[in-house]
Amino acid sequence: VRRFDPRPLLAEVLDRILHSATRAPSGGFSQGLDLLVLEGGDAVRGFWRATADPRFDKPYSTAEPSAIVLVLSDKQAYLDRYGAPDKAGLGMDVEAGWPVPYWDMDAAMAVMLLLLTATDEGVGAWWFGVFHGVEALLRDLGVPEGRRLVGAVALGWPAADDRPGGSARTRAPSPRSRRSVSTTAAPRGESR
Repeated sequence: VRRFDPRPLLAEVLDRILHSATRAPSGGFSQGLDLLVLEGGDAVRGFWRATADPRFDKPYSTAEPSAIVLVLSDKQAYLDRYGAPDKAGLGMDVEAGWPVPYWDMDAAMAVMLLLLTATDEGVGAWWFGVFHGVEALLRDLGVPEGRRLVGAVALGWPAADDRPGGSARTRAPSPRSRRSVSTTAAPRGESR
């Protein structure tokens, strides 16, 4: 959803959406996820101003959702958790010990739950990356050091005239617009 109805979200609807994200998997139950909600027109417009890239004549977006949720991962929560006695010795108390940064993976899973719950609630949602002004934005919002902005989710009631857009609509048509699921069995001992 890129176009939103100006009606605010009901507090209980937003709470259910946010609550679902807190139920995402968390490696070692590290819970290194923070969700910072920017709610209301002034906060949303301030977000767009803070993240506008001065190389472009117009802002990245003029969308006015009811809220923008900043999804923040906390790597140190994972390193501390895997340095605890019950996890010690795995070598995961340092970043180099992680073949995949679960702090970002777990944040992404939280976003998926948030998006699915928004859909169930009839709320429009848009997951997007933030590529400019992140350090100043987080500093101005008082976000603690060490948090990484993984991305943001715009939430609001979809506008009546909103239509699917973005890359799925603008990429050249192909015979396989979506990859199919393979149903053939893998040879014994191999995964598919």
